Amino acid sequence: MTKYYLRQRHSIDDGVNIVFDENFQASYLVSGRTGKKHDELQVQDMSGNVLVRIEQTSFGILPRFSLKYRGHIVGSISFTLGHLGDIVYIRHLGWLISGNFIAGRYITTHNTKKLLSVKPELRQDGIYTQLKITFDSQTPVHIAIAALLDIWGTKSNPLTKLKWLPGQNDPYELTS
Repeated sequence: MTKYYLRQRHSIDDGVNIVFDENFQASYLVSGRTGKKHDELQVQDMSGNVLVRIEQTSFGILPRFSLKYRGHIVGSISFTLGHLGDIVYIRHLGWLISGNFIAGRYITTHNTKKLLSVKPELRQDGIYTQLKITFDSQTPVHIAIAALLDIWGTKSNPLTKLKWLPGQNDPYELTS
């Protein structure tokens, strides 16, 4: 099982997010955005080669996304109105993601095998999403999905609009 760290979306200002390995060495880059049809998120290796693309195929309250790995569509993701129940199924891959997306705690499974577990971790320079990935060959796909769920959870979380989460540079924050 390998650990990776992805800085949470509400903790970064620019559009590029660096993914670090367990030794905190830069391993992948995540860039892009969602919100409109044909927007996409990309996961790149450190040489700039695009490994995974998540393209938004519809917009609105119930967006849909296609998941492309090395140029081939390998799955599709759609959110439902009941997303607060926090279950997402990735078609074609047969992956089930369950947990609490707003809190950033969830797992990805295929049948009875746990593929990924995600939880937030507070570090000195901000909040990171810790990814524990079971199979290394699936790492870029899991990073792309985690980045998408981070954006989705952030948009759904009312505390981000009020800047009540740690590390959001609130001018009214009490300091000790």
